[in-house]
Amino acid sequence: MSAIFSRILCPIDFERDSMDALELACAMAKQNSARIYLLTVIGVPPAGASALPPVPIFPNPEFEAETRRRLEQLAQDGLAAIPCETFVASGNAAPEILKLATERHIDLIVVGTHGRTGVKHFLLGSVADASFVNHPFPS
Repeated sequence: MSAIFSRILCPIDFERDSMDALELACAMAKQNSARIYLLTVIGVPPAGASALPPVPIFPNPEFEAETRRRLEQLAQDGLAAIPCETFVASGNAAPEILKLATERHIDLIVVGTHGRTGVKHFLLGSVADASFVNHPFPS
């Protein structure tokens, strides 16, 4: 049986939903002898999300270093037998996910979701929706 996926991107925010997605990504990586790319996006509030103007992204080397350390520790502890690369980006999650997916020629993106429905989903949205509905995956 040949591998279907060789490059799997799993965005991580260290919440339960993204950790569940990582578990699934690991299982798929093992089945396909694939490489996993872990991405954490240090986000900013989207324009119009509050009465305040959007917050500009200012580099915060200490926060970025701590985030990178946590991501690398996660890769070392949880993905010992799976080839893995880690990335930290700043900005809005959906465009950053798609940017890395394009740059690394990703075959599959495994992203967790909070499973919001109804009014919560309408008001809070979803990175998964934003990634793939508003910004179709590049071919």
